[in-house]
Amino acid sequence: MEKLISIIEKTLVPVANKLSQNKYLSAISGGCTLGIIMVGAVFTILTNISWQPYTDLLASTGLDQLFTGVQNVTTNLLAVYMAFAVGYRGATVFENKKYTLTSGFLSLFAYMLLVPLDTTTLADSGISFFNISYLGTKGVFVALLAGLIVSRLLALITEKNIVIKLPDSVPPAISDSFSAIIPYFFITLICWGFRTLAGLNIPELVGQMLLPVLGAADNIFVYTLQQFLSALLWICGLHGDNITGAVINVFTNQWIADNNTAFMAGTAVKDLPYVWTPNLCRLSQWVSSCWPILVYMFMSSKKLPHLKPLATICLPPAVFCIIEPIMFGLPVVMNGFLLVPFILTHTLTAALTYWLTSIGFVGKMYMNLPWATPSPVLGYLAAGGSIGGIVIVFINFAIGMVIFYPFWKSYEKAEVAKFNGETA
Repeated sequence: MEKLISIIEKTLVPVANKLSQNKYLSAISGGCTLGIIMVGAVFTILTNISWQPYTDLLASTGLDQLFTGVQNVTTNLLAVYMAFAVGYRGATVFENKKYTLTSGFLSLFAYMLLVPLDTTTLADSGISFFNISYLGTKGVFVALLAGLIVSRLLALITEKNIVIKLPDSVPPAISDSFSAIIPYFFITLICWGFRTLAGLNIPELVGQMLLPVLGAADNIFVYTLQQFLSALLWICGLHGDNITGAVINVFTNQWIADNNTAFMAGTAVKDLPYVWTPNLCRLSQWVSSCWPILVYMFMSSKKLPHLKPLATICLPPAVFCIIEPIMFGLPVVMNGFLLVPFILTHTLTAALTYWLTSIGFVGKMYMNLPWATPSPVLGYLAAGGSIGGIVIVFINFAIGMVIFYPFWKSYEKAEVAKFNGETA
């Protein structure tokens, strides 16, 4: 094992160093609004507990509206915050600190121009409302793109002095506002070209690109590929489930409905028509990656004291399949040491889970429970009482613990060296 850890260190340390020094990745990691993510995670849990006495209590006290409201202004507006934050951070990493606020607001401006905010009017009432579906996790990809491009472009524009210059007697606040006019003009033209002339809906475009690959095919190869792509997107800081889900959810929602119909007609669980259902991934993806990472965070807390409070905060959301605090808090995103085991565990355990479900060890799901249901409970209940649905969760967890161990030890060693160097 020591030899393996040594090989991993020699291989991944240069990669990790390059990733940590990359300005674009620094802008993304620095722009991850962890506080908002954490608050959103807590209230997402509170709004997704499906226990009747609890839901009745929330309804009778009005707390359901409060919890939903907090979720709406945190998780459901995550892309808005990240667009500003990545743009703001980008100005710093691209050495354009004078225009940090300008860069943040300009990035937010560009993001709003790029995402579809079409107005819909209800025929009966005449009430109009915006399409806000891309303001949350669905729009994170566009938010990151806007923040990176705008902050880099603004840095180039100011470096070349392509700004409106006013006399020195003009107050800085007014002067800076005029300096931003030309960048705003450029960004408006670019975004208008993408959205109006080219007619591009970037989030939908990604889904359309994946459609030929992830089209209606309930088999182990396509399912495993989808989990691989989802993990790859997650490690890049994008919401892999939402991006791939734009393609596959149309099919999987129908498949679980067909499973339910067949079960109600008397079909045995093992003979239900479909293996791939919306929540099948919950039995493998996070329990094989984020759960082992949490365990190792606690185990390494003596050497790296900052990990214990972080792990303690991340634990409750992780139990309910909310993993953004770990992904962006540690971070796992763009972590040169953890990206290989993250993708590997997702892929291997996905294939194993699908196969064990197809042969009847894990019951096929016919009940569509809330996605935030803890994985062992989900595996048991969604298939009408499947012991295999509990067992597979802990099998996948054990696989993740084994795969992550050498990579985590290499990461721990590198972090300890960095910590000692900074505090020396």
